[in-house]
Order: sequence, then structure tokens, then C-alpha cells
Amino acid sequence: MKKNRFQNLGRWVAGILLASCTGTGSFAQSPAGLPAGPQNFKEIGSVKTRSAKEIKASSWSIGGETMDRDYTDYQSYKKYLDALGAKRIRLQGGWAKCEKVKGKYDFAWLDAVIPDAYSRGVNPWVELSYGNPIYEGGGEPKLAGRIPTSPEALEAWDKWVKAIVNRYKGQVTEWEIWNEPDLNPKNTGDEFADFYIRTANVVRSQQPNAKFLALGIAGVPRLEFLKPFLDKIKAKNALDLIDVITYHGYAPNPDTSYPKIEEMRNFVAGYSTKIGFMQGENGAPSTHSSVTIGALRQFDWTELSQAKWDLRRMLGDHGRGIATNLFTISDIHYAAGDHMTGVNTKGILKTNPDKTIDRPKLAYKAAQHVFSIFDSEMEAYPGNTAATDHENQSAFIYKQKGTGNTVITIWGNEARPAETYTNKRTKVTASGSFKEPVYVDLISGKVYEIPKANWKKEGGNSVFNAIPVPDYPVLIAEKSAFGLATASLDEKSTFKYLGKIAPRDAKDIKSSNWSVGAEMMDRDFTIYNNWKEYLGKLGAKKARIQSGWAKVEKTKGSYDWVWLDEIVYDMVKQGVKPWINLSYGNTLYSGGGGTTLMGAVPQSDEALEGWGKFVNAIVSRYGKVVDDWEVWNEPNYKVSPEGYAKLLVLSAEIIRKVQPKDNIIAFAMGSKVDYEYADKVLAIMQQQNKIHLIDEISHHRHIKIPEDRGTEIALEAVVKKYNPKIRIRQGEGGCPSEWNDNFALNKYHWSEQIQSKHILRRLLTDLGNDKESCLFTIMDARYPQEWNHKGLLKANNDKTVAYAKPAYYAFQNVTSVFDDRLTRLEKFPYAIKKHRDRKVSLYGYAGKGKQSQIVTAWFSDSIPSNVNDKTLCDLSFGHGSFENPVWVDLASGSVHEIPKSNWKKEGTNFHFSKIPMYDSPILIAEKSLIRLAKAL
Repeated sequence: MKKNRFQNLGRWVAGILLASCTGTGSFAQSPAGLPAGPQNFKEIGSVKTRSAKEIKASSWSIGGETMDRDYTDYQSYKKYLDALGAKRIRLQGGWAKCEKVKGKYDFAWLDAVIPDAYSRGVNPWVELSYGNPIYEGGGEPKLAGRIPTSPEALEAWDKWVKAIVNRYKGQVTEWEIWNEPDLNPKNTGDEFADFYIRTANVVRSQQPNAKFLALGIAGVPRLEFLKPFLDKIKAKNALDLIDVITYHGYAPNPDTSYPKIEEMRNFVAGYSTKIGFMQGENGAPSTHSSVTIGALRQFDWTELSQAKWDLRRMLGDHGRGIATNLFTISDIHYAAGDHMTGVNTKGILKTNPDKTIDRPKLAYKAAQHVFSIFDSEMEAYPGNTAATDHENQSAFIYKQKGTGNTVITIWGNEARPAETYTNKRTKVTASGSFKEPVYVDLISGKVYEIPKANWKKEGGNSVFNAIPVPDYPVLIAEKSAFGLATASLDEKSTFKYLGKIAPRDAKDIKSSNWSVGAEMMDRDFTIYNNWKEYLGKLGAKKARIQSGWAKVEKTKGSYDWVWLDEIVYDMVKQGVKPWINLSYGNTLYSGGGGTTLMGAVPQSDEALEGWGKFVNAIVSRYGKVVDDWEVWNEPNYKVSPEGYAKLLVLSAEIIRKVQPKDNIIAFAMGSKVDYEYADKVLAIMQQQNKIHLIDEISHHRHIKIPEDRGTEIALEAVVKKYNPKIRIRQGEGGCPSEWNDNFALNKYHWSEQIQSKHILRRLLTDLGNDKESCLFTIMDARYPQEWNHKGLLKANNDKTVAYAKPAYYAFQNVTSVFDDRLTRLEKFPYAIKKHRDRKVSLYGYAGKGKQSQIVTAWFSDSIPSNVNDKTLCDLSFGHGSFENPVWVDLASGSVHEIPKSNWKKEGTNFHFSKIPMYDSPILIAEKSLIRLAKAL
């Protein structure tokens, strides 16, 4: 039989490592202009921001208006759009810009915007406006312009609406009809109702499931316009054409807006309780009154007071369950002839005179922090208010789905945000419990530990004392409720940054322990051509694929190998050796088994004969390039031990006949590692004298704490009982990057950062226990019920690659370091002195000749977190071998020199002091074993 290519790794033996740990070091100072942080609260990092693609869903939108009149430049600001984290963007359709010659539409400018925003994970919603003066009675293309009124103009309007909806209905599902019609006194509510119904019906004719946003009304509640509008809509039985009413209404103090909003809500509820509300446009300027134009121009503003105002508006809305569109992403350069002329400085990006972007303002960063934390998983808690001991403060409570983490928002609301403000030391009482509460400044993004002296539990409540509350929202939050970015290593230590691990292509690696999952192409849940360019660069030497009997044999006795040929031979060309999982069934045959996960195996004589012929054909076809054949996938879920033993023996005997030296892998057992099921199958095979047909047994182990090997150890004992020469392979281990409802590790608040840590810990636990390891999986897969987000590559809805996740690069770092140049040390003794009951996983390796070493270490006592706090530890190794040791973070690939003052040699013992460790693997490595990427 062919040997495991990584059998030179020996067993790991315990010995004399001593570890004692202390807290992290200090952080860099805040940038100038930011509010001062709270005194006596230890700064521990900052909010880790997330891009739009990293956020599954939220209620946040960003304004992208006025491109219809060329007042902003999308191409200049688009690079800031996805990083902002808003999930929607409001755009204006621009009839007059699209139709400059009657009957001819030029959508090139929108074609450069809508698909691009959508590809960045930001869903456009489009306001249908303004008028078009090429038609008599066509209205004006400007704010406060007249709606179309003449028969010719209305007919042309209908045609344009049809054209724009039909063109973008694949990327736009929400259409807002007009903007601030109430600003022009000639536009009456009654007249606008007719125009609205007409437009909505045109949209519906092209997109039956479209969502309608009505009005974009400037004044709140503006009942003199709203009442005749709704009266006419109701009279024409058209209330079902309104899904949401959007409103604007700018107030110097945003917290004073809500009584009027509630008045409007109650008024509309008299017509229909099904109509929702959205704040469709609000923001504050960032400059002196002499500079800005637009709403709130009568006051002097700064970038700081703008950020404060925007935060109060956003979280005041969010705490009351109101979706919000922040106005706007870029400063707006209004031209002569419009409703006003000059620069509206409400943009969160500062512009140059040519409308290009100068830089993000404080409000951009503040919005990033809000969008990253308050996604659809963060829900307002019933009751939703916290008690404070000061008047004029707003406070709301949130609970995070899945984790139950609590977040409290709080701010002073007594006046318009000021440039300077004396924080109120506040007592906050709220329902819910905290384990590690932190204080978050949403402008700077800085996160501070709340001292134990400042909080306590009282029954079902948590009470916080002397919390500094400014005139803009801050948070009291459970530390794990959001991603925490800590200062980089070289900011808080004397470790010199040397560079990054150089990634190695699969063709440049002779052999290694690593395989990557490339399953589900047999069912077209992923498409090979969409992601194949990422495969060889990943550095894995093997890829697990599924044979797809039903896809290959669609007519009895006739095989179509075209799709599989393309995959197998391209992988080989890239230096990646496929191993083939022989599954699933084929409904061409009576009793042919299921065609997907948890399906039955072939059972009838006809089906088993057809299966045998297929196995013979596939092994004969690919035997020269494929060495490993795995029989079925996760049979322990639905297949009886007798049924699986029968299929395994049949398949294995055919493989042996065709390729006598190939490796036969049994079971591919599902997540719980059902060693009892394996015992039953192996007992049957022993009775039949067929145990010799099995070279390896594979299992899948999807668990929240990847170091939990309990059932794996039990499986090892079972296998040893039957044949100690049978190897055990980890055939599928991975972690989602976001919430899912149906698949392994479901219903938990995962993130891309947690996924990266989890897979590193899984891979290095397997390596440290002498197991060949396959990471599940390279690409997000679209199952019929939902996306499986365990991929290293984030997928777009069309199954193309959106981007490589952090886990892709983390795995790349592992494959680039741990290949057949290393031997797992058998007599590298260690012992661990626990720090605060922290459990540590630690394994040692040596290069050829054993003159240089690598040690992997991490905290393994809990599920990986979004927090990257590092603890400084003192480590001592026996029988060490280091000359120029470096510290390596496998998640980021960063390599740092360990200063001579932080390590010393005593005989064959090595002592390292103040080595950063956290819940993701780090290395202490001889520098010569780490290839550094060349600096750009």
C-alpha cells in the first residue's frame, strides 16, 4: 500500500515547559482631534471594522445621491463604499440624465454605478426622479422641481420607468418614488398620489415583487401634504402600493425629532398598520455656516460635531426600530440653476474642488463603527431602555442573537452636539448580565476595560457606576459582542517586525500533511472554473473531490467524464493531487440510493451492479493520477452498518483489482465521529476476513472547540483493536464565517476572524497528533436550503469569488511553513504552569538534522473569539535548538524578531520571556525555517 507522505512525524511526549503570563502592554496615543478617552479605564484595543461583504444583513443605508446631476463622483468614492459597511445605498435615477434625446436612453453612467455597488455587497435602492425639460410639462431636474404633468411627459416618464426597472431589477428590489415633492407648493398631495400610483403600477408591471418606498417627504409630519396623499391612495384602494414611507426632517438637536415622527406614525396607522417607516435622508454638515449649504446651514459645525450628530441620529433611530439612510457619503457640489448653489458638507468624505475625495472625516469612521457592530444579529431588547441617574440622556439595550451578548447605547441629548462637552459621570442600571464589560467610544473606535470597581450584578440587572457619558453615543458592551482589533505587536513590544511569511505554490512544495476540500461540484453547488485560480496558490498538496455518479452517468451504461476530467487534470497541473470520495447514488437505477448528503446507498442488485461498473470505470480512468479512494460520505447518519459494510467491500475489491497499490479510505464519518458505528462495521468485515481492504479511516469533526479529541481518541482505540496498521485521517474539518441555520456548527455568531482562528487550531491539532488533515472547504457552497459559509473563499450570489477570506491566507501560512522539511519532535519534553486556569496547546517540530526548531502554542480552553488580546508569557523549553528565534502570528503571517533580551540559553534549555500568546496559534521558530516574502 502507498504510505502516508507525512509519516516522519513522531509521537509527542510531555516534559518540562514552564509558562507564566502577564497582561498586555500599552497602546499608541489617540490621533489629534478625537475626544479624550475615559480616565482610569484601561484601553485594550479598538472596534474591528467590517466591510459590507462581511456583514450578512443590517438596516443601515448610506446616501449616494445627486450623481444624476453630476454633483458627486462615484468613481472617486467607490473605494470607500464597501469598507464603510452600510448594506444599502440610495441612488437617484436621473430621468433627465438618461434621456437627453427623446426616446433614447443612455444608462452608461448608472451601469458604472449599480452593478459595482452591488458587487461590493452594497444593495442599491433607487429613487425615481426628477423631471425632464425636453418634454413640455416634464418638470425640472432639480430639488424642489415640479413632477411631470402633461400627457406627453407622463407617457415618456412611464417608458423611462419601465426601462430603468427592467434594466436593473436583478440588482435593485426597492424603488423610491420621487424626492421631497412637498418642497414645491405646486405639487399637492392629491396630485402626487395619482402620480405615485401611476409610477408604482409601471414598476410592478416589470418587477412584480418590487418594494415601494413612498414620498421621501422633506417635512415631518407635514400632514397638509400627507393627508390628501393618503386620502387619495386609500380612495383608489392602492394602500398596498406603499411598503415604506420615507421621511427626512432635519433638526439641530436630532433627539428632538421623535415626537413629530411618532405623530406621523400614528397618523399613517389610521390608514394602514402594514406601512413601515424609514428615515430616508439625514445628516449634519461638517463646516462653518459660511461654507456649507443645505439643511442645518444656519449653525456652525465642525467634523467633530458632525460625527456626534450623525451618531445620535443613527442610534436614536436604531434604538426605536427605524431603518436609517445616512446623508451622505461624499460632499455635494451643487451647481447654479438648482435649488441652491455651493458645497453641502454633509458628506462623510471630504472632497476636493474637482469632487475627488480628499479624505474620510471623523463621521466616516464613526459610521464604520456603528455599521460593524449593529448588524441584523443585534436586536433591540424588550423594554429597550436602561435607567440612568441623570436627566436628558438617551439609552437603549440590545441583545445579540446566538450569543445573548448585551450592548447598551447611551448619550447626553439635552442640546445640539457641541465641540466641547463635560462628560456626565453616570450610574446605569440595565437588565442583562455581563462577564467582561467594555466601554466603547464610537467616534474614535477605542475600547476600554470597565474596572471591576465600576460595575456589579444586582439580581437580574447589571449596575455600572461613574460611566463617563458624553453628548454622543458610547457603548457599554460585552467584550465578545463585536470584533476587537488590538495594537499590532510592534506597537506594544520591542519585537522588530521582519515581514510576512512568503506563500508557496503547491508546485513548489514536495509533500505535506495538508488537503483542502473541493466537494459539491458533483451537484453544482460550487463551480470549479470560478475558483480554480486560487487552488494552487493555497499550497495544499491534495484536494478532496466527489465522484458524482449521478452526474457522470445520466444514461445507463454511458459515462460523461468531461466535467470531472477538467477538474482532475487541472488540479494535477497545478501540483495538487485529487483524492476522490466515491459517492452518492443514482436514481437511474431502482434502489440506486440518494444523490446527496444523508441519502441511502445503492441497495438493489441492479443498482449495486451499476455502482460496481462505475467504480471500475472511474478508478481505471484516473488511476494514474489519483492514489486515494474514499468510499461514500458520512454513512453513519442514515446507512446501516450492514449496508455500508456491503458497499465498502464491493467497492474496495474493485479498486484493489484495478489499482492494487492505491489507498482505500473508509467511512468519512459525520461530525460526531461515531466510533460505535465504526466498531460495528469493522466487526462485520473481520467476520468476512475483509479488514485488509482498509488502509485508512477518515472522520469529520466539526466542533466549536477544535482541540476536543474525545471521540477521536475513542475511534483510535476501536481501530487499534482490529488492525493497528490502519491510519486515521481527518477528512473534513472547518468552521463557518457567519451564521447559518442548517449545517455543522450552526446557530452561532461566527465571523471571518473566528473562522481563521478555528481552522488554524484544527489544522495544528491534527498535525500535532500525527493526522493527515483536510480543511473543509475552499469555496462557499450554495445548497438548496442556504449558503454553507465554511469556504476559504467568499462567494457572490452567482457562485463566483467575491474575495479570499482571512482563513485563506491563514491556511496559506500553514502550508508554507509545515511541509515535509519538518519532523514532529518525539522527545521534546514540556510541562505547563497554567495561567489563570488557561489551557495551552503546544507542539514541537524540528527541521532536517534537528538543528533548528519550531514550537506552536495557543490558548485552547474556549471557542475562538473576535478578541485578539495577547497575554505576555514566559516559556522554558528543554532540549531546545534556537540560534535566531522569531515570533510568528499564523493568522496574519507577521514575523517578528525576538530580542536577545527576551531569551537565553542554559545548557540545552531555552527560556523565553514576555512572548505574546492568544487564542490563535503563534510560533516560536528558528528564523531559517520561515521564508519571508520580499518587500514590495
